Amino acid sequence: MSTTIDVYPTTDYLPLVEETRSRTQELYQQLLDRYGIDSTVEVKAFYPCGPDEELRYVDPATRWKVEMDLGFAYLIDGQWRASSWPSLWERTRIDQPWIDDYVKSDGKEGYPPSMLGECFPIEADEFDLPLSDEDMRLLNAQPHFWHDIRNFAGPAVASTGYGFVAAALAEETCGRVASTDGAFDSRGHNGETAEQFLTWWGDEQMGFYKKKSFQ
Repeated sequence: MSTTIDVYPTTDYLPLVEETRSRTQELYQQLLDRYGIDSTVEVKAFYPCGPDEELRYVDPATRWKVEMDLGFAYLIDGQWRASSWPSLWERTRIDQPWIDDYVKSDGKEGYPPSMLGECFPIEADEFDLPLSDEDMRLLNAQPHFWHDIRNFAGPAVASTGYGFVAAALAEETCGRVASTDGAFDSRGHNGETAEQFLTWWGDEQMGFYKKKSFQ
């Protein structure tokens, strides 16, 4: 199945798409260089389109905004090899049925009327790493999060690249990285910072896919 990596920011900074694209490319090239792979990677940000529509690349001055869906293309030595699909989404908000449940259950279910329209709270037990109360306050203060998906049985190039997209976004927003659908082969990584995530992500992908997949 397709897998996703989410990034939950702790700041309200919305970076330029170009910041994310260029940092993703830099992180990817560093991995190839470290393993002695004589390949050049290029990352291009584009707008998804239909088969009969003209492909449009994202202007460098464009900033991320909520409900923006993009494609990140990964080229090896000039050849388009694969893509992943990062998006910026608004977190789901509490609506009236949840308030009704709270009233009917005497507070055992749902949410109190004072929370109507607020985002569903992110809970500390959703992460593997222990996060402080201040960490959780900052995460819950942001009404949006990034979501990057790679296609089912996608090539190694995209399956590695989408992790670098997540790392770049987490760096830019002091965010936390997580996946709820098996993007990480090993457990214990949900809630990592970009710095923590980068200590293992590239090496694990290289160990699984092997160097020839990136040549």
